[in-house]
Amino acid sequence: MPATRSRDPAEYSTLAERCAVAIADAHWFRNMATQALRDGEPRSAIRAANARTAARIILMRAKQDVLIYRMIDEAAAAGRPVT
Repeated sequence: MPATRSRDPAEYSTLAERCAVAIADAHWFRNMATQALRDGEPRSAIRAANARTAARIILMRAKQDVLIYRMIDEAAAAGRPVT
């Protein structure tokens, strides 16, 4: 990812923003994989595989964040009175 686009993850305040950033980053890595396969340079298949793996890792981490967020939200809601 270009350094000009990356931000500190602490700046993303909502879960939706974090998910949107993760999806955008995964798309960027998948586009890099496609470009690596098309450029025909040496080791392009390895670079493409690495980019696809990075996209997979980003989406996996985002899914983990969602699960953790839901557990925290449920735990916080357990102590609140029902309205």
